[in-house]
Amino acid sequence: MVHLVKKRIKGNIYLYLEETARINGKPTRVWQKYLGPEAKMKEQTEFQLKPEFTVATLDFGFPLVLIQLIKQLELIEIINDCTGKREQGLSIGHYIALAVINRCVKPTSKAKIRRWFENTVLFKEFPPIETYLDSMAYTNHFKYLTPDVIDKIETRIHLKLLKDFGVDMKTLFYDPTNFFTYINPKPGMKLPRHGHSKEGRNTLNLVGLTLFCTKDGALPVMHEVYPGNVQDARLFREEISRLLERLKRIGVNAQELCLVFDKGNISEDAFEQINKSGIRFVASIRPSTQKDLVALTPIDFTLEELPNGKEVGVLEYDRTIYGPNDRLLVVYNPRRREWQEKNLKAKLEKRISDVNTFFKERLNVKKWRDLNAVEKKIRNIIKTKKYLNLLNYSVSGTHANVKYSIKINKKALNAHLDTLGKSFLLSNHPDMMPLEIVWLYRQQYTVERAFKYIKTPSMLSVKPMFHRTDDSIRGHLFTCVLGLLLLTLLARKVQNEFKKISLPKIVETLSELELAVIKYEGSKQTIKKIVDVSKEAEELSKFLELEAYI
Repeated sequence: MVHLVKKRIKGNIYLYLEETARINGKPTRVWQKYLGPEAKMKEQTEFQLKPEFTVATLDFGFPLVLIQLIKQLELIEIINDCTGKREQGLSIGHYIALAVINRCVKPTSKAKIRRWFENTVLFKEFPPIETYLDSMAYTNHFKYLTPDVIDKIETRIHLKLLKDFGVDMKTLFYDPTNFFTYINPKPGMKLPRHGHSKEGRNTLNLVGLTLFCTKDGALPVMHEVYPGNVQDARLFREEISRLLERLKRIGVNAQELCLVFDKGNISEDAFEQINKSGIRFVASIRPSTQKDLVALTPIDFTLEELPNGKEVGVLEYDRTIYGPNDRLLVVYNPRRREWQEKNLKAKLEKRISDVNTFFKERLNVKKWRDLNAVEKKIRNIIKTKKYLNLLNYSVSGTHANVKYSIKINKKALNAHLDTLGKSFLLSNHPDMMPLEIVWLYRQQYTVERAFKYIKTPSMLSVKPMFHRTDDSIRGHLFTCVLGLLLLTLLARKVQNEFKKISLPKIVETLSELELAVIKYEGSKQTIKKIVDVSKEAEELSKFLELEAYI
């Protein structure tokens, strides 16, 4: 057997490698090799260890940031308090929190949430999941999220945003939308219905969603899920009543609120509630309601600069339309006029091309030998009264020798172009300057962009809806809205430091942050390290102090 032997000679320790064996019953040295002084061997010798190891990569940065926001909101506790479900397995708050984070990070079906969860760092933030985490589990838990319960949850969140996050609630943007589905509703279901699809899918059943979003951070503070066949103006009346009730519960004076909405929601009943409550509003109205002002031309306006550097002209009129304090603004936008002119000319040229294409091989053949038939067809192709006024056409000749001509009426077109580029706004706000009202209404894109995020497949991905009950549809949309709340809270925080970064860019950057976990075989040693990322991801990780959670 080979041994390492130490020998002390004159106070120094020397190392030898030797082999001993039993010969004639006695241990005898077979050979010995001198290695050198022990001190020198320690300095020069490297032991190359190559143990077996495994590497697991987990989603780290993005889910971690979201769970921290959930803790700040106390979302799990709020949901559990409002649902009142007895303790049995994973709580409803935990189920919903997991679904919300999943929709933000990597939207999957409910059946795939567990597989996704096991590849994130979230296992440290949740109790051991010993129950089912699948679509049936969510179907069972969504039953607890009734409209009243969801309203209570949102009210608690609303208060939290006011007190702990310092969110300014003085300006809210409102808008409804709908989503097409492939759901064939069962008897008793009320949500999936045929209606006017905002995505042009009128043959499919629709489910509607309303949002009230803050100007401060575009946070969704109130929502409603409604049947797809409900008309926007009728719905708005009900939403105003809900909003007024919410304001009472959170202690916000309705007269301090400014509500921004578009012309599709307008109804006299809604304005009656608004004027009675004292809510300030900014809304667009249809030009057809103010026909005497449509004829205003660009020379009637003086251009002024908006905060984004673009120019508009504004004229204000005092008119009682829906209330005694109404202010009517006519807004002229040169850029909009240019776009409308280009679009109109293209449509006129298309009508002319359609007429010429139709008669290229047909004129003076069969029924198209008749002058009246040709003229009638030209009118049918042109279609609208507006286009008929802007196009000159004539049909002449005799039977079987018909001739026609069609061209743009330049005089009429030039006169019409002078009326383009205008929009009409209505407000009862006593203190805002006209240009401020215009700028505020332009920020209505806040809620429109929120719907865009909800519909984006790579973000919240409301579709497809793999649900077959109203409870599940309502619960699914609730998780999407809560996901939107977390994303906008995150963006509000990050954009205070990084002014120009967008929410999609924040999502993309945080998604880079993955945690590599290295485990050595036969050892308890574990190495954790964030994988190599971009400079932007490093800066964002440092700002959010994510390395403290490794």
